[in-house]
Amino acid sequence: MQKQTFFHHSVTENGNIQVRIVTEYQDDEGKVIDRKYGKPMTPADTSKMDDWDDISKEIVTAITDKTALAEFAIEKKEPAGTGLEEIVTHDRTLDDLGRISVRRITRIFDEGKEVSKKYHRSWIMPGDDPKDADVMSKALAAKLHTPEAIAAYTVSQAEKELTP
Repeated sequence: MQKQTFFHHSVTENGNIQVRIVTEYQDDEGKVIDRKYGKPMTPADTSKMDDWDDISKEIVTAITDKTALAEFAIEKKEPAGTGLEEIVTHDRTLDDLGRISVRRITRIFDEGKEVSKKYHRSWIMPGDDPKDADVMSKALAAKLHTPEAIAAYTVSQAEKELTP
C-alpha cells in the first residue's frame, strides 16, 4: 500500500481561492482504495503566500487581477428582495491536467427567499476558447492555459487514447 497527497484547488462563487489537501490511499497496483479531503483553506492575506504551492499562487494572481475584479463586481448580483428574481453564480474546480470545471448555480428568489437552486456543470479544457464563460473562469483560463499547459494536456489525451 502507499499514500499520496496533493492539492485540490477551487474558486468559490465569491471569487475566493480554496485549497484542500487530499490524501489518497492506493493498493500495490496503484488503484485508489480511499481518498480523504482536508478542510478548505483560504489564505488570510493573498500577498503573503510563501508557504503555498505554485498553482495556488497562479490562481490568486488570476482572480485578484484588477480588470477581472472590476468585471466580476459588475457580473455579481445579489437578490433585491422584491418579486421573482433569477440569480446565476459560478464556482470552479481545477485539476492537475489544467481542466477547469465550472458549476453554474441558478437560484430563484421569491420576495428575497430562495425557492429553487439548480446546477449545471461545464468544462474549459486547455486550448478551449473561454469566451462564453463567466469572468473568473475566463481569468483562470487566461492565466493557467499557457502553451505549455495546452501541450501537456494534448499529450495526456493522446496517451489516454492509446491505452487499451
